[in-house]
Amino acid sequence: MMRNVHLVPEDEDDIYTGYNDYNPQFDEDIDNDEGFQQAVKTSHGRRPPPTASVKPVLGAGPRPLGTAAQRMKTGMVSSMGRPTTGAQEGVARPMTAVRAAGYSSAPRGMQFDPLNQAKGPAPPLEAKAEDSPEEKVKQLEKKVMELVEESCMANSRAEFSLALEKAKEAGRQERQLVRQREQLASGEQINLDLTYSVLFNLANQYAANEMFNEALNTYTVIVKNKMFSNAGRLRVNMGNIYFKQRNYAKSIKFYRMALDQVPTAHKEMRARIMQNIALVFIRMGQYSDAVTTLEHVMNEKPDFKSGFNLILCYFALGDREKMKKTFQRLLNCALNIDDEDKYLPHPDDKHYNMILEVIRNDTLRRMEREKKTYAEKCIMAAAKVIAPAIEGSFAAGYDWLLRR
Repeated sequence: MMRNVHLVPEDEDDIYTGYNDYNPQFDEDIDNDEGFQQAVKTSHGRRPPPTASVKPVLGAGPRPLGTAAQRMKTGMVSSMGRPTTGAQEGVARPMTAVRAAGYSSAPRGMQFDPLNQAKGPAPPLEAKAEDSPEEKVKQLEKKVMELVEESCMANSRAEFSLALEKAKEAGRQERQLVRQREQLASGEQINLDLTYSVLFNLANQYAANEMFNEALNTYTVIVKNKMFSNAGRLRVNMGNIYFKQRNYAKSIKFYRMALDQVPTAHKEMRARIMQNIALVFIRMGQYSDAVTTLEHVMNEKPDFKSGFNLILCYFALGDREKMKKTFQRLLNCALNIDDEDKYLPHPDDKHYNMILEVIRNDTLRRMEREKKTYAEKCIMAAAKVIAPAIEGSFAAGYDWLLRR
């Protein structure tokens, strides 16, 4: 093992030689050294040693304060000769950089309250002046809507005169509202929905009171205003008024104009308009045109009313085969109501029977009954009409109907 140890020979130099030697050139008077004294005056020279590096000495005095405490106690200056931000003129300045987080230089007894909730609830909002122009406009708009609602409710109670008075008053108030908005010039646009509601309700009340000319004029104002979207469909209402006046040519014209405004995706609405057109053709005695219209309806959206009217048209034209074929199509029309079994009582389910007592005579149930009754009425009426016409005798025609 000793073969791997290297011993220093006597002729080699000692690596620790001169360690304790002292050079007299460094023996100078530091009190008179200007460079050293200038370094002492700087912040670096005056900076005390870190607190952690100071070791306590037995028998010594109290432990020196840390750097931050000494800075707060003595106004220190920076290396450029300027006082630090922590202390100016011997007075400690509070630390404000952390006030946003809820900290401050306040005494410790104060509660931590970053949201200032200890001051109590916020003061109430300042009430708006009731006589301000904006408030007057809002109140007037609210009044117009109330008049429209009162007019509609009076119409539902069959109080047509009162409904018309309310509708006229709503129209006057709405015009006053428009004038106030124009005078105010607040940049707010006119409430088109409110204007449309007022005019539409007024036209309906005119029609309910059989003031047809006034109703047509009001509908015309709505239809010709391009600001109202989908207003062209109101030509159906105008066609209904012309139908009541027995002006069938104009009635068909407005029905067709309204039909052009309805997209093809709205099959139910288009079917209703075409039913109206077919009824006008029937009143005019143009059964062939009525057949064309009703055939289109039965192909798109078949229903009992259109099927029954189509059978009557074929009966008027004397077409036996078409009557038989249309009667079979009438039987195949869907009622679109739920199964009747849901209204049957369940002897073992008391909870279901309680629910059944509630829904047995509700509005939906009554609507289903009316729909079913109307379908049966159409089928029975059509059978009575075509029974003597589809065969040589009533008995033979009735037998054919029973086999269907």
